[in-house]
Amino acid sequence: MKINEQRSAYRAPLAGPPTSVFGKLLTIAAGVLVLVVAFMFSILALGVVLVVGVLVFAYLKWKTRHLPQDLRDLHQRMQEEASRQGGYQTPQAGGRVIEGEVISDAEYQASTAPDQQSGSEPGRATGRPPPPGER
Repeated sequence: MKINEQRSAYRAPLAGPPTSVFGKLLTIAAGVLVLVVAFMFSILALGVVLVVGVLVFAYLKWKTRHLPQDLRDLHQRMQEEASRQGGYQTPQAGGRVIEGEVISDAEYQASTAPDQQSGSEPGRATGRPPPPGER
């Protein structure tokens, strides 16, 4: 006996499509039954996912129930602390901060004082620092 003959001996031939009316009705009924069972399992799986989702949401909501009140208290404490400190803090190094640039007191005083040589120079009398080319 050859190998191909041995394999074919163990295989059952596939049944062809049913030829009788009873066979066709039985095939349709089996297909409908498989679809109904699959639909039932999908509905069951959807229900389980929804129930688990609601339970997780309820658990997280319960665990974080004090969080909004804690955040309000923290915000209120920060506002009280800012009002006690006077709101704005001056720089520690003895300079002024203008638009992100640190200018020493002497440099600031020199730039805001009216110029003795020419009073019509722009920027000196308005309190703005001199342009970079004039230093």
